[in-house]
Amino acid sequence: MVTEEKLRDFYDIAIVIPTLNEETGIAPTISSIKEALGTKFSFKIVVVDGLSTDKTVEIARSMGAKVIRQRRKGYGDALQAGFFFVDTKLQTTVTVMIDADGTYEPKDIAKMADIIISEDADFVIGNRFANMHKDAMSTTNRIGNRLLSNVARRLLNIQVADSQCGLRAFRSDLANIFYNSSLGMPFATEMLTATSMYHIRIKEIPTSYYKRMGGTKLNPIQDGGRILGTIIRLMRDTRPLSFFLSIGLVMIGIGTFFGIEVLLDYLKTHTVSRIPTSILSVLLIVLGVQTISLGLISDMIKNKNYDKRIFFSE
Repeated sequence: MVTEEKLRDFYDIAIVIPTLNEETGIAPTISSIKEALGTKFSFKIVVVDGLSTDKTVEIARSMGAKVIRQRRKGYGDALQAGFFFVDTKLQTTVTVMIDADGTYEPKDIAKMADIIISEDADFVIGNRFANMHKDAMSTTNRIGNRLLSNVARRLLNIQVADSQCGLRAFRSDLANIFYNSSLGMPFATEMLTATSMYHIRIKEIPTSYYKRMGGTKLNPIQDGGRILGTIIRLMRDTRPLSFFLSIGLVMIGIGTFFGIEVLLDYLKTHTVSRIPTSILSVLLIVLGVQTISLGLISDMIKNKNYDKRIFFSE
């Protein structure tokens, strides 16, 4: 009896490319991937299209790519749909994600695949700042990306220099830990948070970054705000003790400050004349202690659930 697993086509690498009206960049991207990987690896290009109104789909199909359509909208949804297709329809060793706008160097895919196949790491991400070409990114976007990467490193313990880089590769059997994440741009941050939670070996390599082909679809302020909000939410969910401890200590600090003012006033006048300030001081200190307690409880629950996931996965 032939199993479903044996019926799947096997490839060394699956390359997932999210697209939305990328007719300018999709052909050069696919051509560059084919040229870069050559005969060294067997590979399958999977284009996940978000209902493009131009010739993106036709061009991708004519160049031999497998095209699947998104049911929902968003960068994160496109990647998750692509990962799911690779996970359920193909047999691959490495899954790669890359944009269709010509910003990344497809030659780096081979470097990433070599690292994973040789078992030096389970997840590889590029660092665009290591070799960013002139005019590839506006000053505003560059500052914003640096800021988001620094915030992610400090709050989420994501130890990479460029947390928003869209060129990544990982062991294909890890795809399921990236499902049920954000549909939009914050998905990139959630992927790295998952690698940190599951103690997946991650490696960062320098990658070239070029000016994109065609117009941009990003809104720096809107997308940056969403990513920042996601970082804060992820800190609450994955590092609850640090999250609630920080808030609790701030409350206790402010409450103590007001309390010292009331105490000094009492020592001078021997009367409590600032009743509202006294109440506010006590209230803030009590709320601070309760917030820290909530963090301790949340951390225990998180660790217990994590231990269960590890137990059942083994």
